[in-house]
Amino acid sequence: MKSILSRRQCLPLLAAGLCPAADSPVSEQWRQIATETDGMVGAAALHLGSGRRAGMHGSERFPLASVCKLPIAVHILAMVDEGRLALDEELEIPRYDVWPGVSLVAEKWSRQHRFRLDELLEWMVAKSDNTAVQTLFRIGGGGKSMAARFRQWQIAGVRLDRSERQCGLEAAGVRRIPPVSRWTPGMNDELAAAVPPEQRLSAMRRFLADPRDTATPEATVQLLQKLFAGQLLSPRLTARMAEILKATTTGNARIKGLLPAGTVVAHKTGTTATAGELNGATNDAGVILLPDGAGQLAIAVYVKGSTRDQATRERVIARIAKAAFDSWSNLA
Repeated sequence: MKSILSRRQCLPLLAAGLCPAADSPVSEQWRQIATETDGMVGAAALHLGSGRRAGMHGSERFPLASVCKLPIAVHILAMVDEGRLALDEELEIPRYDVWPGVSLVAEKWSRQHRFRLDELLEWMVAKSDNTAVQTLFRIGGGGKSMAARFRQWQIAGVRLDRSERQCGLEAAGVRRIPPVSRWTPGMNDELAAAVPPEQRLSAMRRFLADPRDTATPEATVQLLQKLFAGQLLSPRLTARMAEILKATTTGNARIKGLLPAGTVVAHKTGTTATAGELNGATNDAGVILLPDGAGQLAIAVYVKGSTRDQATRERVIARIAKAAFDSWSNLA
């Protein structure tokens, strides 16, 4: 498999800024595709060799959902670079972090309570492990530390304020969230199931208007740009982060959905719950390795507030990614 990370291809980014995207034929295609859903669609793309870019609602804020696991992982790896953590160290997973459902850690937890940091990072991103993100967000210092890291990275359009568990509960309309020390596996589902449907719908509408735990497509692409240019991590950990993103198994019908078989995509997906027919967010963000030496394309696509089914939302993301892929592949 070809590497998605090439120092030679990334060097032009060091002199390139990510400004609001100019209008382009790709943006017009995106606007037509976006009419397939009744929600708002935001997208941004940046060719990592030429600096050519496109956008649609690129400065609008969208709920991150599990895309939050991308900046959390980079933050944890930055702590490794700083000597505060080590990839081979084992971390104790307390009972209150265990979140069954989408979690390899939760499946193993009855037999094993300690896991290597490198393993947790890969599962958090590539498998969207919800227990791993609880632990890593906590040991990473939570929202205050993430805000400080975004300031250090000079990325203004991404916010991480709450744990992913808290975001999900508040989006579901749970008003009284127990202290962390009282959490038990399965409590998420129990609390959410007790919320009446009309209250869940109102809560989802509030969640969509909340600026916390959101990102703009342009800022997401800027994060990817700086990551793959080697500006955020050491060369060793930049390469490791790229490997983890390439290993992602979720969301194959999104950015990857309409791309040629075998296309390498290093990406992270995110999906919120749906209240009634209203879905909070369906997202995908990553870097595509273009064919025939055409370089790499950073892209972020967010869909919020849609009442269309998941297949429709994912098809919109796939078509937007394919339009960008076709346009930038012609640069070769």
